[in-house]
Amino acid sequence: MKKILLLIVLAIFSASTVSAQLFKKKSKTVEPKYQAGAVTVTNGKVVFEETIAADGLTAEEIEARVNAWMRSRFVEPTVISAERHENREQHTLTIKSEEYIVFKSTALVLNRARIYYTLTVAAKEGSCNVKMSQISYWHDEEGEKGGIKDMKAEEWITDKVSFDKKGRLKKFEGRFRSKTIDLKDTLVNELKRVLNSK
Repeated sequence: MKKILLLIVLAIFSASTVSAQLFKKKSKTVEPKYQAGAVTVTNGKVVFEETIAADGLTAEEIEARVNAWMRSRFVEPTVISAERHENREQHTLTIKSEEYIVFKSTALVLNRARIYYTLTVAAKEGSCNVKMSQISYWHDEEGEKGGIKDMKAEEWITDKVSFDKKGRLKKFEGRFRSKTIDLKDTLVNELKRVLNSK
């Protein structure tokens, strides 16, 4: 009998622990990569810019690798549409992309937005400069009124508009901010792999 009572007590304790974890409030702490300063504004425009080292590679070799990466990465179904330009004299590649950022995807719910941006890669000996700019969104296109079009990054993801008075990331703006930063990081990390592979 004591063993049965002990098992019942343990079962109740386990269930209460699990339910407490399930209903525990989400932390209001902003992940470091999304905090203030993560979105840079240059001349009033949101611009992400980074230099990637490519030791031992010439500008021409970097350009060739980036070109091959763009041709394989910016295609359906990853992107909706892409327009690529190349300036061989300046070793610069530019692509204007339209693709989806997904906020939530389940069997019953698909919440996403289109993101439009320009990615510019300027190569020189041993490194390249990567710039993501001209960012805008189209949210809820399947909605009754076609959603919100031409949402400029400057009006949605900057420090000024993304945080409330207590310094917490706002729910709606925060989703766009975090997904944009995630996409930028993905692109940069893919380029790093391409340029530093043997």
